[in-house]
Amino acid sequence: MPRACTVRLLGGFQVEVDGLPIPAEAWRHRRGADLVKLLALAPQHRLHREEVMESLWPDLAPEAEAANLRKAVHYARQSLGGKEAIGAEGDVIALWPGGQLGVDAEQVEAQAVKALAKGAGLDEVADLFTGDLLPADRYAGWIELHRERLHARRLEVLRAAGRWGQVLDLDPSDEQACRALMRIHLAAGNRQAAIRQFQRLREILRVDLGVAPEAATVALFEETVAVAGPQPASPAERAQALLARGLLQWNQGDLDEALQIAEEARELAMQHHLGRELGEASALLGMVAFARGRWPARFRQEFVEALRLESGEASFVMDAHLCMVEASLAAAVSEPTTRLAHELLPLAVDAGSRPGEALMSLVIGESELFSGRLDESDEWLSRASEIYRDMNWESGRTVALVRLAEVALARNRRDEASRHLAAARILAERSELSSHLNVRVFAGLIEVADKPDQRDRILGEADEMLRPKEVCGPCSIGFRVAAAIACARSGELERSRQELATAERIAGMWQGGPWQAAVWEARAALREAEGDRAQAAALLREAADLFAQSGRPLDEARCMAAGAMPKP
Repeated sequence: MPRACTVRLLGGFQVEVDGLPIPAEAWRHRRGADLVKLLALAPQHRLHREEVMESLWPDLAPEAEAANLRKAVHYARQSLGGKEAIGAEGDVIALWPGGQLGVDAEQVEAQAVKALAKGAGLDEVADLFTGDLLPADRYAGWIELHRERLHARRLEVLRAAGRWGQVLDLDPSDEQACRALMRIHLAAGNRQAAIRQFQRLREILRVDLGVAPEAATVALFEETVAVAGPQPASPAERAQALLARGLLQWNQGDLDEALQIAEEARELAMQHHLGRELGEASALLGMVAFARGRWPARFRQEFVEALRLESGEASFVMDAHLCMVEASLAAAVSEPTTRLAHELLPLAVDAGSRPGEALMSLVIGESELFSGRLDESDEWLSRASEIYRDMNWESGRTVALVRLAEVALARNRRDEASRHLAAARILAERSELSSHLNVRVFAGLIEVADKPDQRDRILGEADEMLRPKEVCGPCSIGFRVAAAIACARSGELERSRQELATAERIAGMWQGGPWQAAVWEARAALREAEGDRAQAAALLREAADLFAQSGRPLDEARCMAAGAMPKP
């Protein structure tokens, strides 16, 4: 038997035997590769056979698990070059039991522990972390705890070494690193760099409906803005400081203080024609109103006042409320939002406000779609899309195109739906609201794909685009539901469960309504894949009932058809 085996898990999977790499094609049987990975991560590189089967094939019957284990051992031995490579004594399975075995993840973690204890050699150890643990196995549940532990250890080493930029590369929301870099910039006399550092953090945190930086980070930014330099703080910087403080009060539950600060920031933005800051102030005001159950009145006020603004400034205000408009349409009762849109549309037309006309046409078109009136929906959504196109307003047109794709799909016009989504994808990627829009486009792409290989490709592309970036949670629920269903149907049950769990958490923001129904539908797909057809049918009945209560007849009909239930 060869004397030495090296298993590399960081940044990818590779095995060497006596210094010679085993070619990738030798691992064409995934069960053998998975067994080697699992044992490489296990304590002392050995596990009881029951632990192996439960980790790798938790959804199979005992007989199928045992058959898979036998095949995995055979394939692993074949790839590693001999029977002795995988020991199977009694009920214990071991990797490379009679020779020298090295696993990079294990070695790096051990060196990290020593360096942290001594407070020396941290830079050298930091360079040993050459990538994430088995990135190609992102959704394998048995890897997750190991991945999280190594990720945390790597961050611990980087922080101890003061390599703050790399900390932010791994975790862009790390506030300790942000503050450290801000202080470094200030010590070097670079006030603008410190401000930009904070702005990047604030943009990342506020994506998910208004998460504020920590109090210490906000205080440091306020000090940075107040620092006397070649030029005093600009109105935009003062407004940003106010908005950061306002978001902090919002997160702490002090709605009165958040409201007062948002009003002050809004006034400053209006005075100096700061469109972006005006939009952020409007968003904060809308969030406070939403929390108090007063959003429709606040939106009406913001909308009417925006009709008097220049088109560019009005667009920021409209975009600021876009997520809350969509959230209100996903409520158990969405009729008030629809009525409000019909009331506000004539005001926008009379005022000659193209942004206002486009947004209200979009809302009406969405409402018609949800009610199953496809011709009317197509007309309204096309009107909105054309106005947005004429204005070069990417965010609104993206939403309109995604909804037009839903209309086309409901008519079984997949090619037309695909064209709408292809255009929407380009717009979403370059929009300032890409963190809200990209995930909506990918949800549509999954729905339109009618072949397993197409869905797998789209899911892979979604991973590449969405994972490195912050994504709005509420905006992502459609994608999570679609991904959970697609993965269940393709047999990727572990990922299906993960996507479903995320969807369930987000849907919990609503009491009842279509997103709760969508989650029931995704649960049904998972139960079906697990072989429990009776439970799947019961879940589809629940989904159909909830869709019916939410005024979504097309969705209700789909669930009834999937459950083979005659419509009453």
